[in-house]
Amino acid sequence: MHGRRLHGGQRARARAALRAHGGQAARPRHGARPRPSLLERRGRRRVTRLSILHDADGVVVVDKPPGLEATGRTPDDPGGVQHHLAVQLRRPVWAVHQLDRDTSGVLIFVRKRSLVARWQEALARGDKRYVALVHGREGHGSEAFEPRTIDAPVAYDRGARRWVVREGGKPARSTVEVVSVGADAMRVHVTLHTGRTHQARVHLAHVGHPLVGERRYRTPPCELHPRHALHAARVAALGAVFEAPLPEDLRALARRLGLDEE
Repeated sequence: MHGRRLHGGQRARARAALRAHGGQAARPRHGARPRPSLLERRGRRRVTRLSILHDADGVVVVDKPPGLEATGRTPDDPGGVQHHLAVQLRRPVWAVHQLDRDTSGVLIFVRKRSLVARWQEALARGDKRYVALVHGREGHGSEAFEPRTIDAPVAYDRGARRWVVREGGKPARSTVEVVSVGADAMRVHVTLHTGRTHQARVHLAHVGHPLVGERRYRTPPCELHPRHALHAARVAALGAVFEAPLPEDLRALARRLGLDEE
């Protein structure tokens, strides 16, 4: 026998196991094979192939599809983009920021955990622009297209189980610019100057223009689209600019709402 030496009790158990199997070394029951590695187990699951917008200098940027969290409860959770990207790249990645489950668009990961803090600090000072399809109309004529800044603090309401605009909450600031107006809907650009949870959704609902497809921040919930119409179109930080085109489901929705192409 090669390797480490066995003490008396271990030798006795080894001899008993050999006798029980006709002199052959014991094998796992029913011919079971050794437990597969984590990467092998991941590979056997259904994996969503992600569109990679950028992969250089330790930074990987994807065009996040709706229906997945940015990160799951664990890195191995198939409900998160992080899991699918790790399988696709065959190595772990770390998320720099978050997008809601049904928000699509630019999502940034890094290949080294040590890069997370640097990119988070850069994003706090960077430019984050969303495209949103919202209910209602804003003003008339050229006035409708003037940028509007929403400076309204937000806080989590445990009773309602959602974020709300509330005095004394966390500072939150967004700029909204109308780019197309339909009969009863608008396409707007939302630039976030802070990064609060659900900030764009809360601010738009607060000023009377909830997202089309919004179920949490609109009463009654909007059933016009399977998901809320919000897309992270552009992120600029550390001298880099990452952009993701509006996905087909939102382009089709915009046409239904009578909104012009950008």
